[in-house]
Amino acid sequence: MVAVVIHTHKKYEDAVISDPFYGKIIGFVEEKLRLLGYYMLLYSTDDVNEVFRTVMAWNIDGVIALSFSRNDCNKIWHLIHKPVVCIDAYGISHDDTPVTNIGLDDSTGGALMSEYLLQCGYENIMVCATNDYGVDYSRWTGAREMFEEMTAGNKEKKIRLINIGETQITRESFYQQLLRQIPFPTKTAAFFLSDYFAIEAISYLGSKGIRVPADLGIAGFDDITYAHLTVPKLTTIHQNMERKAELAVTELLSAIQNPIYMGKEVLLDVILIARDSI
Repeated sequence: MVAVVIHTHKKYEDAVISDPFYGKIIGFVEEKLRLLGYYMLLYSTDDVNEVFRTVMAWNIDGVIALSFSRNDCNKIWHLIHKPVVCIDAYGISHDDTPVTNIGLDDSTGGALMSEYLLQCGYENIMVCATNDYGVDYSRWTGAREMFEEMTAGNKEKKIRLINIGETQITRESFYQQLLRQIPFPTKTAAFFLSDYFAIEAISYLGSKGIRVPADLGIAGFDDITYAHLTVPKLTTIHQNMERKAELAVTELLSAIQNPIYMGKEVLLDVILIARDSI
């Protein structure tokens, strides 16, 4: 039996697995565990202390933890002394940890998109996030550093981080602000650090008569299943979610079978997928 626990930072109007990213990761993890003869227990909450209590109560062989801090992943291990593998852990990495993290080269992903937007002639880039820590912060940092390197202090070109909020109401308020600014005085793009919100923005703005990318370029991150179904199709940063799930399961099984297993940091590559929204 393997526990899959999710620390839900975002506020969901529906269940967490309605998020295409989590749904896909969970689906791949369950499939690979089942083929190896393991059952999966799933638990999600925004209260990390509930996770600690839950994993201590279950009779499990190991834990796969999604979207936790590295410190919290280490604490799970210390509480149960059973293998723990993280997916997209954030915070400071420790060389001597028994916990493995399967992450993403988020900083490079942000840099790739920033570089592409500048090459396409965009002078005003809004990096749209739901928070300023974790993977969002890494993606923002990569985008900002590449922008500064390529613009070399050109003050006419701007990049800024915008918190679009965690609820549909706060995000719609942001979309309404965008509507009031169109037409922009300079060529402008909104780089959403999640495809889900980029797709939501395309839908909302399109319903108000805004043309993407003629009036506003929109880009995303993750390359979820629906990214190529939007009108226009979404320019995004692709990550291999099946590979991420496969590595998490493989490393967990290695830790279960090897009592002297040592944790490691694995960062998967990303690529830019140029479609029609930019």
